[in-house]
Amino acid sequence: MAADVAVQLAEGGERSCQASAPQRYACRGCGVCIATSDALSETREDAFVFSRLHGAEEAAKEAPRAVVCPGCEQAVGAKVDEAFVVRRDRVARRGERLEVLVCSLKQQEIADLTPVLQETFPHSNVSARVLSKAELRGFHLAQRPHPDLVVVVHRNEGRTLLTDRNGFYHDVLGSAWQQTRGNVVVILTRVEPKADAELFDRQLLRSLSTQGDQPTIGAISALGRVLTWGSAPSGPQLQQLRLLTTRAYYREPPTLVQGIPGAWQRQPPKAAAAWCA
Repeated sequence: MAADVAVQLAEGGERSCQASAPQRYACRGCGVCIATSDALSETREDAFVFSRLHGAEEAAKEAPRAVVCPGCEQAVGAKVDEAFVVRRDRVARRGERLEVLVCSLKQQEIADLTPVLQETFPHSNVSARVLSKAELRGFHLAQRPHPDLVVVVHRNEGRTLLTDRNGFYHDVLGSAWQQTRGNVVVILTRVEPKADAELFDRQLLRSLSTQGDQPTIGAISALGRVLTWGSAPSGPQLQQLRLLTTRAYYREPPTLVQGIPGAWQRQPPKAAAAWCA
């Protein structure tokens, strides 16, 4: 599997993320990335000056003289001429690698997926958690270091029970969704998509969400956060993994999504403060 992935990465062209990603200048209030080190043009005693922002351009356009965090909408600086001046007391410089946690009931699934994730986003640490069925109900994620992205990988065997009342991973995904602000990916192996360009088997996911009493997995798939493959990801699936890992690295602000349980979308207390500490 690793050899197949390496070939696909090479054929896919230049990677979107190098081994050393830009440092993030993140909002101290919520942890969302405001700007990156590759756009830093000047460091002052009380401010950082950037030539461009990351993910806050729209807010800057709406209020041309203000720089507003796209996550919590806190004012963090101002636009002066063509530069963005961000207050040092409103942002924290973060250079840590992306922390990825891979969870599965099967150790082999974790072993197969880990090199894929490391190739996809080299500036990352990938940790593993083998789950036991006894701990799934009422599961609470208390992983250290705090993960930026949680990937749940399930080998499809027999009935596929993922989310909601009878799903194995409902509480795992809920806790992970809360703590990572929605940076969660679900991967089903031994399930080939019906078309090469598809991210997942649409017929299977439609059946699970509409006939299998698992509407939540349907909502997650609508966000592009469910992937299904037989033994190795396709080119489009690798591209999607790159996109999702990059979003997690920059902690792009979450959006409220129809079909995702409301409890999942409430951020746990002190989560952002812990990340920014």
